[in-house]
Amino acid sequence: MVRDMPNSPRGSQSDDVQKIKDRLDILEVVGDKVRLHGSGQGYMGLCPFHDEKTPSFRVYPDRQNYHCFGCGKGGDIFTFVMETEGLDFLQALEVLAERAGIELTRPEGGKRRVSGSLHEVMEMAERFYRSLLAAPEGEAARAYLGRRGITARMASRFELGWSGSGWDSLWRALQSERVTTQEALDAGLVLEGQRGGFYDRFRGRVIFPIRDVMGRLIAFGGRIVDGEGAKYVNSPEGALYSKRRNLYLLHAAKNAVKEKKRAILVEGYMDVLRLHLHGYSEAVASLGTSLTEEQAKLLKRFSDRCYICYDSDMAGQEATLRGMYLLQNLGLDVHVISLPSGKDPDELLSSEGGKELFDEAIERARPLVLQHLHAVRSSLADPAARRKGVASLFEGLAQLQPTAVAPYIPQLAGALELYPNEFRQELEQFRRGRREREKNKEQRRAEEKKRAPAHDPLEAALCAMLWRDDDLRRSCRPEEILPLISDGSVKEIALAILMESPLELETRWHSMNERFPLAFIAQGGAFCEELEFSRTRDADSWDVVLDSLARKRAKERMDALDVRMKRNEATMEEMAEFQRLAAQLKGGKKRLRFSLPQAFPIPRT
Repeated sequence: MVRDMPNSPRGSQSDDVQKIKDRLDILEVVGDKVRLHGSGQGYMGLCPFHDEKTPSFRVYPDRQNYHCFGCGKGGDIFTFVMETEGLDFLQALEVLAERAGIELTRPEGGKRRVSGSLHEVMEMAERFYRSLLAAPEGEAARAYLGRRGITARMASRFELGWSGSGWDSLWRALQSERVTTQEALDAGLVLEGQRGGFYDRFRGRVIFPIRDVMGRLIAFGGRIVDGEGAKYVNSPEGALYSKRRNLYLLHAAKNAVKEKKRAILVEGYMDVLRLHLHGYSEAVASLGTSLTEEQAKLLKRFSDRCYICYDSDMAGQEATLRGMYLLQNLGLDVHVISLPSGKDPDELLSSEGGKELFDEAIERARPLVLQHLHAVRSSLADPAARRKGVASLFEGLAQLQPTAVAPYIPQLAGALELYPNEFRQELEQFRRGRREREKNKEQRRAEEKKRAPAHDPLEAALCAMLWRDDDLRRSCRPEEILPLISDGSVKEIALAILMESPLELETRWHSMNERFPLAFIAQGGAFCEELEFSRTRDADSWDVVLDSLARKRAKERMDALDVRMKRNEATMEEMAEFQRLAAQLKGGKKRLRFSLPQAFPIPRT
């Protein structure tokens, strides 16, 4: 929807958007994540937003936008970066400006604030925390780190800091840098007190800065040193940070992951720091969340192999195994490292001979299938728990391709006391049942989708034509166009296009995180391309769309009047209107002969 829109953003931001679009080609931006090949007037590839085997994702270089005919997602380069990277508009603006080699326009005024970016606010906080660690106030933190074998040089390498025990020391420092209350709240650095005022989120904690894959500071993790309270406090989910979309230290590890052709995935901050200090620079941490699809795709960008080293008491937990299968299903070759004596990587590597023991553990790492078998083996030996153990194992195996399971069939069959051919039959039967359950779910989703109101592709085409044609926008009057549109949200989009420039609208929609308007316009552009091939040769596309919409509205009005006449409720004026509309539809303009393409789905946000 496009309701209650604030005033347009400053022209400088719109200028930045235009400069970036002039410098960057959408084919290059999308091509980083989608393998494209030429098709007609555009390019096609497999959609990055939903699973598909037949390409339905199209990129249009002339319009500099994209549209998926399968899931309905669409937009421009900003939308694409926001969707694929999980960024807001300002973050996407910074990313694309850096790629284009463009310096963003800075607002005037301000003592030391030059960009107004939340990332800048985070960097201020990080410098403050690091200064406290080196100051007398950081003695307790330095002592704690020393006990953990972390020297000052190591702490500096990983940008560790100290939040101090004061209630508002950071907030006062940020205020001196002209940081606003809203910025500090949005960055997750301060909290509002029940009686008013603001205080620091992190107090009396060793600070671990969390950066995204591009190295931008997005969050902090704080580890308590002494006293009561939660062991760890982390930045909240918000404008900058989503733990499911990030991996700790990936920005520092990504090159090593590429070179070594593997990633080592652990749980804790200290675990991953210790691995880096011992030469395992391909290590990353999962930020205390179950493994997610977004994290799996992040790893997949840099390597096809992942070694997972979680606490031994977690290896059999269902949530952990589900996350591992998620990685495997996205094309990662997953191996699970089991450490001796139930130690975590930090403890093992800090002990004498720890590196040799860790190397041996990597050599003994089990493929995911065998790790799952190992995790349920005790259940298989217990008659009361056997059924649950077998179901857990088969649920995981059924998610994999048969070729991925085939090498382990002798071990799996032996553990279940089956012949290999019996095991294959049992697994295939489970797969069929699982497919049937998934099919039923899909049918229910499809039925729900059918019941949802669909958007008219003709209305999308009208908006797309207005969007890209300055002459049409100048010549059209709202009172002539809006009555042709039945959907209220689409009327708002069309009116906005008629009243403002596309560049200003695009900037505003992005800044408000309004995904629907640009996706709807991209759908209309794709529809127009189909229309070019299906309309009569001498008909103008704009006239075709207007005439078709006028006929639809006239037919709808006639249907409503017909109901009133059948009920004996129609007035003389309404009966005359019915006759007039019927005559217009039968005669007047020559009937246009063209086939309308199927309506494309548009996701509502």
